[in-house]
Amino acid sequence: MRLHRICRLPVILAIVLIGTAASRADSEVDEGRVTIHGAVCTAEGTPVAGVEVCWVYMGPAECPYEGGGGVTDAEGLYEFEVVAGRRYYVGAGGKTATYLQSPWFPTKSGADVSVKDLIVRPYSASITGQVFLENGQPAANLDYGFVSENCAPLDPSEPPKTGSQGEFVIEHLLPDEPYSFWVFVEKNVYCVWRRLNPGVSPRRLTLRKSDYVTLPEDWLSFSTHEAVARYMVYARDAKIDFKLPYLNGRMVSLSEIRTPNKAVVVTITGTWCGGCRLETPYLVEYYNRYQDKGLEIVGIAFESPTNAKPLETLRSFQQEFNITYPLLYGGPASHERVASAVKGLELFGGYPTTIYIGRDGKVQFIQTGFWIHSEPHKKWQLEQMERHIRSILSSREAPCTASAPCRMDLDSPADDGRSSVAAR
Repeated sequence: MRLHRICRLPVILAIVLIGTAASRADSEVDEGRVTIHGAVCTAEGTPVAGVEVCWVYMGPAECPYEGGGGVTDAEGLYEFEVVAGRRYYVGAGGKTATYLQSPWFPTKSGADVSVKDLIVRPYSASITGQVFLENGQPAANLDYGFVSENCAPLDPSEPPKTGSQGEFVIEHLLPDEPYSFWVFVEKNVYCVWRRLNPGVSPRRLTLRKSDYVTLPEDWLSFSTHEAVARYMVYARDAKIDFKLPYLNGRMVSLSEIRTPNKAVVVTITGTWCGGCRLETPYLVEYYNRYQDKGLEIVGIAFESPTNAKPLETLRSFQQEFNITYPLLYGGPASHERVASAVKGLELFGGYPTTIYIGRDGKVQFIQTGFWIHSEPHKKWQLEQMERHIRSILSSREAPCTASAPCRMDLDSPADDGRSSVAAR
């Protein structure tokens, strides 16, 4: 049984880190046995049958271990007998429904545990279609997959393949949630279609080389293909806007920052965010490298709601990384606050989110996350960043003039096209 990755990932990591400690834990706990039982249903209270359910316990060194699992019966019920004296949680969902897990709860010998109902949404939509090459021939026998915000039911190590006529089938989608679909054309090169409507079927899709995405060599180990497909989405009408304060309180809008003829990188960041801190030094270096060619970078920081002195924290952050580009304060960190502060941004996925805007004011790329956890990912990530920067600098808003030069000498003798950042 393959449970939803959210359920399995921490368990897999724990097993890798601790190995056989789980077997030793069994002998350390001997307080009898108890029964864990509960139900899986929809928000309307309808029982959901056949949903995968797992139970996880806290083992040595505060690491979770998957203990076992099963599926709900016709009434949406499940029941497990477990060792008493441990902390547990129950997770439900996987191939047929969205995932939800209970809070951790203790167990005592002789006291069975009734878990609060787990509310899931069954995947009820399915899609059929065909994929074609640019010459019109069927794209046969190619690996494909899909993901949406709440659906990722396929095992990426065992993907399905298109048929002899390029046909494919997608099952287990939410009927009202856009999804991304991809087809691998080579081992680490794929084509992604994002924000597709699950209400449209059958689909006819064409593989275009201009849309291919090259992934780092170790993409499968980190599910990078899903992250790219899930979070590299577009802004509404391909534009964003904001009006927010500098750290000194003076308000500034995006239109003020990007004139005249500026290409802009907007990073949605936070001093508390590990990925943001990793990204910042490279943004500083790219800013220094491309500023005189018409690039502007602006950071919009959203700080922890419990931080009583966010502006002081941001000033320290600015000094720590020697940030010379504008840094604005967006407010307390929350998806709702980001949505209200940055107009036009859809499906905010998390921190950092980096938005690349051309000289024409249109959003060309949006990426959530910053991946340098391996050398292949670092090389790939920095190449992506520089490619996006060079692309937005190549866009045009208005004819260049003496007072507003475009400064497009990207490949002058002083700049041979190789990034000193990526080479680090």
